[in-house]
Amino acid sequence: MARNPYQPGVGTSPPYLAGREPQLRRFERILGDYPEKRRNLRITGLRGVGKTVLLKELERIAKADRERKWVVVRRDFVPRMKREPDFVHRVAETLKAISEVQVEIADGVTMTMGPGAASPRHRILEDRLRAALIELGELAAATGRGVIFMFDEAHEVYDQPRKGEYPLSALLSAIVAAQDRDEPPLPLMLVLCGLPSLAGHLRDARSHAERLFRSEELSNLPLEPTADGVSQAELALTRPVEDEAISYAPGAAARIVRDVDGYPYFIQWYGEALWDVADEADRAVIDDDLYAGIKRLVQRGLDEEFYEGRYGDARAADQRTLRAAASLGDERFAVADLNRVLASRSANANAQSLKRLVDGNIVYRVSQGVYGYTAPLFGDFLRREHPYGTGDG
Repeated sequence: MARNPYQPGVGTSPPYLAGREPQLRRFERILGDYPEKRRNLRITGLRGVGKTVLLKELERIAKADRERKWVVVRRDFVPRMKREPDFVHRVAETLKAISEVQVEIADGVTMTMGPGAASPRHRILEDRLRAALIELGELAAATGRGVIFMFDEAHEVYDQPRKGEYPLSALLSAIVAAQDRDEPPLPLMLVLCGLPSLAGHLRDARSHAERLFRSEELSNLPLEPTADGVSQAELALTRPVEDEAISYAPGAAARIVRDVDGYPYFIQWYGEALWDVADEADRAVIDDDLYAGIKRLVQRGLDEEFYEGRYGDARAADQRTLRAAASLGDERFAVADLNRVLASRSANANAQSLKRLVDGNIVYRVSQGVYGYTAPLFGDFLRREHPYGTGDG
């Protein structure tokens, strides 16, 4: 049995990273501008577009930078940290990595910060973070190094004014204070990666927060052919098999990636399934007939793996909201249209249902009165597997 080259998974790096060269080049320029120009990075996108994969690639590039010799501290903000104490605990865990940084920065250079303990001089979270980051930045600058904090799933952290908790504001204020230091300029960078709701959380946490970050909004891979006649989405499917015993018939790969709208995770999922079938049938070519024969089965597996759990975890009332929204026929929907479909339920009840779905990261606010699904083609799944029926009205 031949080795399957495809790797669908959560944050699993694909055998060929297609369509992300512009993002990689821009990050290299940001690194090259340090410390004279101190910039941060925000990466957002739907589930399955390759945010974590890109973040891992940025980590690799930073660590390979021989001039600055960046130290990268990468952490996930999960599970959901709704309360400030939870955020303090996570940041404290992250800053403990400084003990590792000490060894990496320079031989014989040590420092003690105790980030997990509340100093009498710095009882406020923002003050503690600022003091810790400034001390770390001074050490890094003195030894010609740089430090990048990369936080994945960053949409999980946001301010809650009603509870008097402002963890995201504290983090942003601390990094701004550290990066404002000019003598010497401190080589500290913050990279936040998450679902589209992250952008709104940042705006709520600090005025003009968009000025603190260079923004990378990831979407599906382009389906339009490049100069050589092959799209980036198609390359994600065909490059992994260039030196393998199984290949794609002309036009087959283009049809497959078009059916999944170019989403990277789906491409890996379909590629793995098609390869296994071809290998077991001892077929050297994946063609339209093979694809048509197993397409429904592969889609069913993707539905169960990627979609069904998100739908099943929602309350019954929120499932009804999802079905009604999907019946509008798109991957985004307007609240006014949703209220029209759910006229038997009050607008306030619909608003509360939407809020729960937003809090559960199933939908996100695209703009005023417009929402979208955090999972790509989720509306298509709902229309296919959970259609809005006459009994829902």
